[in-house]
Parts: sequence; structure tokens; C-alpha cells
Amino acid sequence: MNDIPLKQIIDSTLSQIGSVADVNTVIGDPITTAEGTTIIPFSKVSVGYASGGADYDGKQQNSDGAKNVHFAGGNGAGVSVTPLGFLVISKDGSVRMLDLKHTESFEAPSDPVNKTLNSVNGIIEKAPEIVGKIKDAIARRKNAKKGEQKDGAEPAKE
Repeated sequence: MNDIPLKQIIDSTLSQIGSVADVNTVIGDPITTAEGTTIIPFSKVSVGYASGGADYDGKQQNSDGAKNVHFAGGNGAGVSVTPLGFLVISKDGSVRMLDLKHTESFEAPSDPVNKTLNSVNGIIEKAPEIVGKIKDAIARRKNAKKGEQKDGAEPAKE
């Protein structure tokens, strides 16, 4: 089997994976708040990769009577990035870790990271209720327009 095409496939794919799953993906760029607190996100990166190929004889023969040899190959890869938490460096130099899996590490409610996480969690918790209210409002509006059109009146403009 001709190893060159397979090696090229593997090298090309691994270089692309390397550009996605580099050190900046695991340890994110530091974010500094107006109060002087530095927040550094960190994540877990998982990579899966499979590749294979084979030579096979072609139907046509070359000039010396031997069949042409062809190569067929393929590969697949997957990258998963899972946020794990944040390192919080206070203005005074103290460092603590906020672990997203263990919320008891979120001590101070005045912490900028904690404020952001609480806001996001509040929005996520209220999302089904908000979506329901929007659907109800749209349904009422459609029903009102249908009722006005049946009466022959022009629909009200808002």
C-alpha cells in the first residue's frame, strides 16, 4: 500500500484539529473588569480521530501491462470543548477558582463572574415562561385580527 496519500490525509486533518484545539482553547484569554478583577476561563478539550485507506487495482492497464493502482481513503474527526470554570484574580492578588460543576465555590454575590452567571441562569430559568407569554400574545393578536376581519372592519394598526 502506498503510505504517502494516507500520511497526507492524516497530516492535513491533524493540523486542522491543532488549530481548533490549541492551548488558547483550554485556557481562555484573560478578561479584566473595570474594578481590576481578572477572569480567566478554562475548559476541557476532547478530540476523536479515525482514518483509513487502501490501494486497489484499476480497470485499465499501464504501458507495461500491469493494472494501475489507485488509492481510496477517508477520515473523520471530532472536537468537543466543555467549559469547566474560571480563575478569578482579585485586584489585591488573591486567586480563587469558580468551578461550574460545584456552585458552592461561588462565594461572594458581588463577584462580577457570579453576577454574570446569575443573570444568565435567571434568563435561562425564565425562558419557558417568557416564550409562553410571547406565544399567548401572538395568538391573542391573531384572534383579534380574525375577529375584526369577520366583522368587516379594518384591522387596527399598532
